[in-house]
Amino acid sequence: MDAKYLIQLAVIVELGSVTKAAQKLNLTQPTLSRTVKIIEERIGGVVLRRGRYGVQATEIGKQLAAEGREILLHTDRARTAIQQWKHGFSGEIRIGVGPMLAATIMGDFFAQSLTDRPGFGFKVFCETAAKLVDRLHNDLLDVVIIPYELNHNEDTLHREMLFQDRLSVFVGEDDPLAGKTGVAAQALSQHQWISIGATSGLFGSTRETLDLLGLQDVVPAIEHTGDVNMIFRMLEKSNACCVLPFRQLGVFQERFKIAPVDLDIELDARNVGLWTTMHGRDRPEVVELLNRLSEYFRGMGLV
Repeated sequence: MDAKYLIQLAVIVELGSVTKAAQKLNLTQPTLSRTVKIIEERIGGVVLRRGRYGVQATEIGKQLAAEGREILLHTDRARTAIQQWKHGFSGEIRIGVGPMLAATIMGDFFAQSLTDRPGFGFKVFCETAAKLVDRLHNDLLDVVIIPYELNHNEDTLHREMLFQDRLSVFVGEDDPLAGKTGVAAQALSQHQWISIGATSGLFGSTRETLDLLGLQDVVPAIEHTGDVNMIFRMLEKSNACCVLPFRQLGVFQERFKIAPVDLDIELDARNVGLWTTMHGRDRPEVVELLNRLSEYFRGMGLV
């Protein structure tokens, strides 16, 4: 089947309207109607059904539309590669970044890279560490920047330490505990606890931290995974507390109006590393990225 028919079907299904798809593709509505008819004649079945709010794909229609989206995606990638080559880029590097790093220090790094441009383009993905590692295993990413320690063995991947960090309990900057020293863990028992990154598959989960602090009976009021900016707002506006990486947040605590609690016990390490596949560790782009990151973190005083 002609690939263009599958692409056109994908756009129709995506927009839920033949009319909107025609406008998007700069084609006439009769042209797209003929496309649908040709596909249905080829497969001997219906691919679209009309409903109150437009058209919906049948089961086979969904499968064919998915193939069309893949073709369109590969076409876009080829177009991007051509444009990168024309602008002097040798290629691109696909980078996965954990939500905490994305909300704090990595935005400034990529902003700096826009000025001091490398010889390759960036494609950045932000997800939990566990999902990023899965993407790395499936060769959907080239590197991921996440905590150095994971709960499970990753002998098939290579990792480089970027900087050392540790966990700390954070509260809003106006919290009475924010300015005290040598705070006993029991003082946190009356706070509302927020659990973050529950699906990341990392050491130092909120539950493990509560057990370490002797607060086994405390149950987090909110479990949150995703955009951590919401966490900062909750800390600022309530008597909540949350386990967060100390050094990552240290340089941004004024911006987020939060503060670490000076506990009388030290929490687990939460070092940050750059992960690659074994076969990708020596790629020139990966080596240059590692050097750029090391220089950037050194300038921030993290190394």
